[in-house]
Amino acid sequence: MHFSIFTVLVATTTLVAAIPNPKPPCGTCNPISGQNRCDVTTSCINTGTSFHCACRAGYKASLNNNDVNKQFRLPMPNYEFLVFVPENTPCNTLCGNPMAPPSALCNEVPLYNQCPA
Repeated sequence: MHFSIFTVLVATTTLVAAIPNPKPPCGTCNPISGQNRCDVTTSCINTGTSFHCACRAGYKASLNNNDVNKQFRLPMPNYEFLVFVPENTPCNTLCGNPMAPPSALCNEVPLYNQCPA
Protein backbone atom coordinates (compact mmCIF):
# COMPACT_ATOMS: atom_id res chain seq x y z
CA MET A 1 0.00 0.00 0.00
CA HIS A 2 2.81 2.41 0.89
CA PHE A 3 4.58 1.64 -2.35
CA SER A 4 1.60 2.54 -4.54
CA ILE A 5 0.98 5.85 -2.71
CA PHE A 6 4.67 6.72 -3.07
CA THR A 7 4.57 5.83 -6.78
CA VAL A 8 1.53 8.05 -7.38
CA LEU A 9 3.16 10.90 -5.47
CA VAL A 10 6.39 10.67 -7.47
CA ALA A 11 4.50 10.41 -10.78
CA THR A 12 2.37 13.44 -9.96
CA THR A 13 5.40 15.47 -8.90
CA THR A 14 7.20 14.51 -12.10
CA LEU A 15 4.23 15.56 -14.26
CA VAL A 16 3.91 18.91 -12.50
CA ALA A 17 7.64 19.57 -12.87
CA ALA A 18 7.49 18.67 -16.58
CA ILE A 19 4.82 21.28 -17.41
CA PRO A 20 6.76 24.40 -18.39
CA ASN A 21 5.65 27.81 -17.19
CA PRO A 22 3.89 29.46 -20.12
CA LYS A 23 5.73 32.49 -21.43
CA PRO A 24 3.73 35.64 -22.05
CA PRO A 25 2.67 36.16 -25.62
CA CYS A 26 5.15 38.71 -26.90
CA GLY A 27 3.24 38.48 -30.13
CA THR A 28 4.15 40.26 -33.27
CA CYS A 29 1.88 42.02 -35.72
CA ASN A 30 1.95 42.70 -39.42
CA PRO A 31 2.58 46.44 -39.90
CA ILE A 32 0.52 46.56 -43.09
CA SER A 33 -2.86 48.13 -42.33
CA GLY A 34 -5.68 45.61 -42.51
CA GLN A 35 -3.28 42.67 -42.29
CA ASN A 36 -2.75 42.58 -38.53
CA ARG A 37 -5.02 41.63 -35.68
CA CYS A 38 -4.26 44.57 -33.43
CA ASP A 39 -7.41 45.82 -31.74
CA VAL A 40 -8.79 49.14 -33.01
CA THR A 41 -7.63 50.70 -29.72
CA THR A 42 -4.02 49.80 -30.52
CA SER A 43 -1.42 50.29 -33.26
CA CYS A 44 1.20 47.99 -34.72
CA ILE A 45 4.47 49.62 -33.60
CA ASN A 46 8.01 48.98 -34.85
CA THR A 47 10.12 48.21 -31.79
CA GLY A 48 13.39 47.96 -33.69
CA THR A 49 13.58 44.19 -34.19
CA SER A 50 9.87 43.38 -34.55
CA PHE A 51 6.39 44.86 -34.49
CA HIS A 52 4.03 44.68 -31.50
CA CYS A 53 0.50 45.94 -30.82
CA ALA A 54 0.69 48.98 -28.52
CA CYS A 55 -2.03 50.86 -26.65
CA ARG A 56 -2.68 54.54 -27.24
CA ALA A 57 -0.62 56.72 -24.89
CA GLY A 58 -2.28 56.86 -21.47
CA TYR A 59 -4.15 53.55 -21.85
CA LYS A 60 -3.54 49.96 -20.81
CA ALA A 61 -5.41 46.68 -21.23
CA SER A 62 -6.12 45.65 -17.66
CA LEU A 63 -6.39 46.89 -14.09
CA ASN A 64 -4.09 43.96 -13.17
CA ASN A 65 -0.80 45.73 -13.85
CA ASN A 66 1.32 42.61 -13.31
CA ASP A 67 -0.49 40.36 -15.80
CA VAL A 68 2.23 40.07 -18.47
CA ASN A 69 -0.06 37.78 -20.47
CA LYS A 70 -2.34 40.78 -21.01
CA GLN A 71 0.03 43.78 -21.08
CA PHE A 72 3.65 44.79 -20.58
CA ARG A 73 6.06 47.63 -21.27
CA LEU A 74 9.39 47.24 -23.01
CA PRO A 75 12.69 48.87 -22.02
CA MET A 76 12.93 50.91 -25.22
CA PRO A 77 14.53 54.33 -24.79
CA ASN A 78 11.94 57.08 -25.26
CA TYR A 79 9.12 54.52 -25.60
CA GLU A 80 8.83 53.16 -22.05
CA PHE A 81 5.42 54.86 -21.80
CA LEU A 82 3.87 52.48 -24.35
CA VAL A 83 1.92 49.50 -23.08
CA PHE A 84 2.19 46.51 -25.42
CA VAL A 85 -0.47 43.83 -25.71
CA PRO A 86 -1.11 40.59 -27.62
CA GLU A 87 -3.13 40.87 -30.81
CA ASN A 88 -6.92 41.15 -30.37
CA THR A 89 -6.48 42.76 -26.95
CA PRO A 90 -8.37 46.02 -26.41
CA CYS A 91 -6.77 48.87 -24.46
CA ASN A 92 -9.70 50.63 -22.83
CA THR A 93 -8.44 51.19 -19.28
CA LEU A 94 -6.88 54.52 -18.38
CA CYS A 95 -3.43 54.41 -16.83
CA GLY A 96 -3.06 55.59 -13.23
CA ASN A 97 -2.15 59.11 -14.31
CA PRO A 98 -3.03 59.51 -18.00
CA MET A 99 -1.80 63.11 -18.01
CA ALA A 100 1.67 62.29 -16.66
CA PRO A 101 4.78 63.16 -18.68
CA PRO A 102 6.06 60.32 -20.90
CA SER A 103 8.71 59.33 -18.35
CA ALA A 104 5.96 58.51 -15.80
CA LEU A 105 3.05 57.52 -18.06
CA CYS A 106 1.65 54.05 -17.33
CA ASN A 107 4.69 53.20 -15.21
CA GLU A 108 2.43 51.09 -12.97
CA VAL A 109 2.72 48.45 -15.72
CA PRO A 110 6.13 46.83 -15.17
CA LEU A 111 8.88 46.76 -17.78
CA TYR A 112 9.27 43.29 -19.26
CA ASN A 113 12.65 42.16 -20.56
CA GLN A 114 11.55 38.85 -22.11
CA CYS A 115 10.26 40.21 -25.42
CA PRO A 116 12.63 41.52 -28.08
CA ALA A 117 12.46 45.29 -28.38
